Amino acid sequence: MKTKIAFFLFTLISINAWAEILLDIDSAVSRALQNNLSLERSRVDMAATQRRNNNSWNSLIPSLSAGALLSHPTSITGSLPPQQEVWTPGFSLSASLSLSPAIFANINQTRQEYEAGLISYANARQELEFQVRRLYYHTLLLKANVDLAELNLAGAQSRHEQTLALQLAGRASNLDELSARLDVQNQQTNVQNAHAIYENAIDNLKYLLMIPMETTVILQGNLWHYSIGDHTAYNFGFSESMQMASLRQSIAVIEAQQRAAQLRSYAPTLNLSWNSTTLYRDQMGVMDWRDTNGQFSISLNFRLDNYLPWSASRESINSFNDAITKQQSLLTEAAINHQNTIQKLLRDIARSEETQESLRLNIILAEETVRMFEEAYLRGAVDLQALNNTMDNLRTAQNRLLSEQFNLLSIVLELERELNIPFGSIAHE
Repeated sequence: MKTKIAFFLFTLISINAWAEILLDIDSAVSRALQNNLSLERSRVDMAATQRRNNNSWNSLIPSLSAGALLSHPTSITGSLPPQQEVWTPGFSLSASLSLSPAIFANINQTRQEYEAGLISYANARQELEFQVRRLYYHTLLLKANVDLAELNLAGAQSRHEQTLALQLAGRASNLDELSARLDVQNQQTNVQNAHAIYENAIDNLKYLLMIPMETTVILQGNLWHYSIGDHTAYNFGFSESMQMASLRQSIAVIEAQQRAAQLRSYAPTLNLSWNSTTLYRDQMGVMDWRDTNGQFSISLNFRLDNYLPWSASRESINSFNDAITKQQSLLTEAAINHQNTIQKLLRDIARSEETQESLRLNIILAEETVRMFEEAYLRGAVDLQALNNTMDNLRTAQNRLLSEQFNLLSIVLELERELNIPFGSIAHE
């Protein structure tokens, strides 16, 4: 039996270890939205506000209570007559209801809080998708760096083999062979470092998507698959960021709280109550249930002290006014910052696109220079160090272009978030 259990566990671990997932950016976002624990906590908060909103009408339900009793007469001056030495059972019922305009203001306040919860959840969802997409782009950059490092290693190994052949022909010195071998070693180190950084990014992506760490994740696509659409097609003048929407709803919530506080302080309260007590007792020689006490009452109450200018209720209402003023100030500030941020991001996009054009020309120039120096090296016209320098320039230009492409995609993500439009509207495959 133990052998079977051990075999089952080994098989399960082996299956997990060899599990493999292919991810593109859309499937990564979908997994994060389904599995991320932080977003799940936001969903719980939203469900709680929705439940309170759906049940906010319960303040209109009367308060009901029922009770049972058992009574027995007593006397401190002497014994009771035999006919009174009995236990009398009974029960009581009561109902009460308080009606006030504040009830409906509280219902509206709950609805506004629910709408604020929806915005809060949408904000958490947007932030998570932003993080996933940016991390996915960054991981693609690191994957491209790995591929580039492996190409550089293959080139260094090829040059080392050429140097060995030239050395046998007497056209390269021992120093040239040692320099070529050192370049191979350096490129191997670069490959190992690039792989380590890439694997760390993959682990971060697994954590964000709640994928088991033993699972192998393979990313599809690369940075060059993504293009930038016409971002000028969007109306930047009338857009609203998620921060602005949250502040606007926050003002609506405070205004609803203020209205409820005013009605609780100044509006009258109508109280309806009814109660009844019934006992099982002797009535003219017949045992029967008899009402011994019943009452229905209506009252209308005012809190006169709330009308005083220095009352606690008046101070509470004034504090709501202060809070609304501050939130409106924050909203105005957020609107100004929103427009400034959009203009800055648009300038950054234009700068990045121009930079990439220059970097592409640099790569073309570096590739042509490497080709010329390789031919010259084979003829013995230049030494290996000069050739390695040209290769370093080419690698630098390639890395800069990859980094700038990632930078451009990150800027576009920030613009999509600021405009509060679906991610992928501007930058897409």
